[in-house]
Amino acid sequence: MPMQLPPKYSNIFEYLEENYGLDAPDTPLTRLYKSEIAEIQYPNLDGPVTKEKILFEDRESAAEMVRSFAKGAGADIVGFTSVKGNFVFEDQTILQKNCVVLAVEMDYDLIETAPESPSGTEVLRAYWYLADIAIKVARFIRSMGYPAQAHHPRSYADFPPTILQTVAAIEAGMGELGRHGVLITPEFGPRVRVATVTTDLELPKGGRKEFGVDKFCSGCHVCYDACEGDAIPMEKTVVRGHRKYTIDPYKCLPEFAKYDGCNICVARCVFNKRPEALRPFIRTLD
Repeated sequence: MPMQLPPKYSNIFEYLEENYGLDAPDTPLTRLYKSEIAEIQYPNLDGPVTKEKILFEDRESAAEMVRSFAKGAGADIVGFTSVKGNFVFEDQTILQKNCVVLAVEMDYDLIETAPESPSGTEVLRAYWYLADIAIKVARFIRSMGYPAQAHHPRSYADFPPTILQTVAAIEAGMGELGRHGVLITPEFGPRVRVATVTTDLELPKGGRKEFGVDKFCSGCHVCYDACEGDAIPMEKTVVRGHRKYTIDPYKCLPEFAKYDGCNICVARCVFNKRPEALRPFIRTLD
């Protein structure tokens, strides 16, 4: 197995704000999302732990309790894995050893408008909505007597990332990485956003699951052709010991900044289908 090297934060958000800014789209709705993320969500990712601890028979029993709560709170997909060095950013310290990985679906019709502003607004809504779910899940786990910290899905210069959320989801068996560098899930294709909760509650260890994405992407160039910034590669490169398609962020950023999220690669992806049309298209995970 390749050495699991930690991702390094490249100050990409500082570069983005210094050179391009993130002013679009600027509407009352997006301003509300951004203000609640900064003023309400970021300060409440962690909190006090209840002293009385609830004991579970095994990891699966604990997982079922957490999964049920997370689904009730609005998560569309829930996975579990252990904290691994290949998704915790260098210089970040994660004290807990297990992860709950959460994903929510983004609206199909709005994402189809990419790269126009309705798509970017939908991504921002997903970050806002998903973070609220992650905060609730972390609070629920703490109420059962176990430390738990939510890791926000949206980062920026003043709030750099702690966890590479896509890799956490892959390690939890929730999907595979596409040519466009985006998580592709069996349920919704690439039309998801991901957040993670780390905890000391004993949970299943997860594990990667392949269902045909990598093989398909090797022969598909739809996102490569659609990318207006020419940021998507034709060939894989070795990154931290793994061969993967590596997006060129400096080519992506000019397009990203126009809309606070371009999303054209997600919208044009062959796997971006409504759930009822997607399932027959890929090899089953069962």
